[in-house]
Amino acid sequence: MYDLIYEAEMIEKVLVSSSMALIAVGLAAPASANPVQKHHTVQDFFAAVQEAGIIGMGPAILANGYNVCWELWQGGYTGHLAAAAMQKNYPTLTTDQAAHFVIAAYENLCPVPGRYDWWAYSTS
Repeated sequence: MYDLIYEAEMIEKVLVSSSMALIAVGLAAPASANPVQKHHTVQDFFAAVQEAGIIGMGPAILANGYNVCWELWQGGYTGHLAAAAMQKNYPTLTTDQAAHFVIAAYENLCPVPGRYDWWAYSTS
């Protein structure tokens, strides 16, 4: 019995580690990246979220995406912490889904690196 528990714990550690690596890779910008040329849309965000297998009401998903942006730029969160917060609020999300959600928000909704101005990037 102990071997099965130990094996399950090891599998979980491997999955969590690989998901965290995915977040780190997804959030890392290439040195030659020009953030001014970022022209992603809300539709790109929804497509990326759906591709990760996350479903829900559009306004709620969008609000959570903008919340991830706020956590990253104003809240001092890392990608790992933002994904963990998503899982805490939505326990049915897998670690992989939470990681993909954070990456989708970062790539498609969040402003360029720097100070996040909620009013300048709101949907209204």
